Amino acid sequence: MKFKFILLHLIIGTCGLKAQNMVSMSSIHPAADTAGTDKKELAIRYSALRQFGVSFNSYGYSDFDVKINDRNFAQGKVKTERVSTFFNTPAVRWHNNSLSATAYYTYTSTELKDITNESAYGKLYPLKSDKNTFDLALNYSRSDSIFNHPITYSLVARGITDNFSTIRRFNFNGSFTLPIKKNENTSFSVGLLVLIDPSSPLPVEPIVNYYHKFPSSGLELIVDLPNGVNLKKSVSKNAWFTLGSNQTSYSIFYNHYNEFLDGKISYNTIELKSGATFEYLFAKNIVVSVGGGYNNFLASRVFRDGERYNNASIISTVKGSSYVNIGASLVIILNFQILFSYFYFQQITILMHHDSGL
Repeated sequence: MKFKFILLHLIIGTCGLKAQNMVSMSSIHPAADTAGTDKKELAIRYSALRQFGVSFNSYGYSDFDVKINDRNFAQGKVKTERVSTFFNTPAVRWHNNSLSATAYYTYTSTELKDITNESAYGKLYPLKSDKNTFDLALNYSRSDSIFNHPITYSLVARGITDNFSTIRRFNFNGSFTLPIKKNENTSFSVGLLVLIDPSSPLPVEPIVNYYHKFPSSGLELIVDLPNGVNLKKSVSKNAWFTLGSNQTSYSIFYNHYNEFLDGKISYNTIELKSGATFEYLFAKNIVVSVGGGYNNFLASRVFRDGERYNNASIISTVKGSSYVNIGASLVIILNFQILFSYFYFQQITILMHHDSGL
């Protein structure tokens, strides 16, 4: 296969699978830490904690250029459209422990045009491509105390793939959070997040969770690092307007063999969406949303086996572009019988992969 077919997916931005900043929201908001808060209120505040969601994102054309081993390869324009879904199970709790799962599916359509080739290594041509990707995260958290102060620990294991025959990558992260303050209008906690992921720029990141509602105006400040910062305002009983910036990462995987790319390959982007979203709650538990803004690429790299963020061989620079988003999500608590059936199915699937040497 010619090199151009690999570069269609490996070099361009926004092609892949939602990995929620390479961490799970359960590391930032573990169920054991939120047990005393109304679940529907939390789900309205943090969209990734809802039970189910589907969204469509369309991005404008972005300029990109590619370097291989610090040498210019090609440049052009890219356009991406993406349909993303996620499903959060309710948590199973025993004593001070909590266990849940999150499943993601993403369909991505990508178009390349206006290509200029700058290397003798190969050529990149205008092309279109579609891709399906899947992600499952198992989330465990525990409430405890240290020096008579409450603390919450969280462990998350993720399996990511582009088909059901093999798991292409396992990522792990662990965290702890310390609640500092919590009252009717304010909550504040801090912590530390450890990432076991070669595509992560940093192995350790701080966690800062700050929420404050200004009673006089109804304005809500939501600081949710390392994910984002947002201002939210209720415009009616069941409608909200949000303005802010949120970071997300995407991954995609290949097997390829030539003088440039040998074996398993991982392509990752880290992106920052800044814009506005309008949400409306109707039929009691269904939230619909529409939004738009500007999407910046903080990083876009290809990793061979053994390579990490700082020594990636192929680096792409992708300029930002406008985006529009429409979505729908559920803020309901699922039946526990459904939950246990879901966990049983997922555990059997993982054991089958493990026993197969995958």
